[in-house]
Amino acid sequence: MSTPEVPDVPEVSEVPDPPAVPDAEWQRLAGWTAVVSPLSTLRQAIIPAAIGAFGAGQANVFIGLLVAAGIAVVAALAGMVPWLTTSYRVTPTHLEVRKGLLNRTTLTARLDRVRSVDLSSTLIHRALGVTKVSVGTGVDEGQITLDSLTKDAAARLRRELLHAAPAPSAAEMSSAEGSSPEIEPVAASPEGEIIANLDWSWIRYAPLNLKNLAIAVGGLGAVFGAFSDLIPWGSFGVRVTNGEVNGVPVDEVVRMLFIAIPIAIVGAAAVWAIGSCVGYAVRWWDLQVVREQGREGTTLRHSFGLTSTRATTVEEAKVRGATSTVGPLIGMAGGADLNLLTTGLDDNSPAVLPTAPEQVVSEVGTDILGEDAFSAALTGHGPRPRRRYWFRAVVATVVWTLVALVPTVLIGVFGDTWLWWVPVAMLVLALVLGLLGAELRHRHLGHAVTDRYLVVRSGSYTAVRTALQTDGIIGWRVRQTFFDRRIGLAQVTAMTAAGQEHVDIPDVPLETAVALATAATPRTVSEFVE
Repeated sequence: MSTPEVPDVPEVSEVPDPPAVPDAEWQRLAGWTAVVSPLSTLRQAIIPAAIGAFGAGQANVFIGLLVAAGIAVVAALAGMVPWLTTSYRVTPTHLEVRKGLLNRTTLTARLDRVRSVDLSSTLIHRALGVTKVSVGTGVDEGQITLDSLTKDAAARLRRELLHAAPAPSAAEMSSAEGSSPEIEPVAASPEGEIIANLDWSWIRYAPLNLKNLAIAVGGLGAVFGAFSDLIPWGSFGVRVTNGEVNGVPVDEVVRMLFIAIPIAIVGAAAVWAIGSCVGYAVRWWDLQVVREQGREGTTLRHSFGLTSTRATTVEEAKVRGATSTVGPLIGMAGGADLNLLTTGLDDNSPAVLPTAPEQVVSEVGTDILGEDAFSAALTGHGPRPRRRYWFRAVVATVVWTLVALVPTVLIGVFGDTWLWWVPVAMLVLALVLGLLGAELRHRHLGHAVTDRYLVVRSGSYTAVRTALQTDGIIGWRVRQTFFDRRIGLAQVTAMTAAGQEHVDIPDVPLETAVALATAATPRTVSEFVE
């Protein structure tokens, strides 16, 4: 019996295992961190050192100086701890940071969870050629900070986190020679598409920003109050007797004020105009808004600053909307401000542009949002809000008139001079400004729902138009006060994780509130509506 022939089996060559990606090497902060960190700590320790030196110096000046020097030395040593103990690395899947001296902490963030990278440099950082890097992961308290890296290391880390796979070290590349496939180093990312640049003609809007003026006036008031105890008020206090103020007839004082007050206002306005233009230039120097291709989609890189620079890169998918703000004077000059509504940043309402022409704000907003939401036709809220605003204006006018009447009566009783025109002027001024503000508030009030956005406008002298992605709305709140129920209005709030975490839609007719929520988020609201 013959043995059956066995067919030849071709030899199968062994398939080599894919090359393992070696772990990335741990890297240290820049050497200048040993200078930057102690300086930052010393700046925070100035007040405790001064208080300690002053307290100890009451007994002995030498002891006070020793206390101040001791606090400074301790602060400097404490500031060196981050440089000695912090290291980081970027693996193919994670960013890892180790820090701490006694309590060692390891922070880990998956690369696909990194949502923003913020590069910032103070004047000290720029002088030393280093940068502070803050990495946002899109969750609360998710910032990972590395202070300080060299400019090249910071730019490379930004590319690795948002745009490309991490580059291997020199040792990894040498160990990978001859293997297949080869590990390629990270290539520089392209410049991207420039969305906006600074136009120096926009500086004309700087003196018209009343918000900055209010901050400046508040700062001056705080400084004045801090040194008020040093001013001998008793030497030149105000004394009103027999129709005279400090021995000068009241009529003469009034005439002097009519001359001095306009001069003071003109001088303050000139100083404010120059200072605001300088501040505008220093803050927004070399502004660029650039769209780049990121790891999982497009990103927006926003960089600006002269003495202190900042460059923030955020995934465009995390932009949930934008706001356009038109102030009273800025609006008269045709300007507006543009802010984004984002998640994953320290400031989730970052300014995209300085105050710029409304057309520019609309074009840049349309480019970022992918839709001209700021030009959407709005639905008004009817006559009921107008009646409410006018009533409030009248009540406020009565209150301000009574407030102005009090000093008028006091001066008339004790100074024998009746300044009857003061409450009359307050009555006219409060009534005109109040009714004008009420009418503007009513005309600005409105809302709309487009294909992708909920658009809301509100405000009186300052009008704010907000465009929020309907996909970014996570809930609704409809509230009615006693007075709301009497006139059939409701206060509607769209809840979101972006920006200030809510968008208010004030004074909506109750019958419109539910329809608005249903149109914006039908899948969320429809099951609760019969």
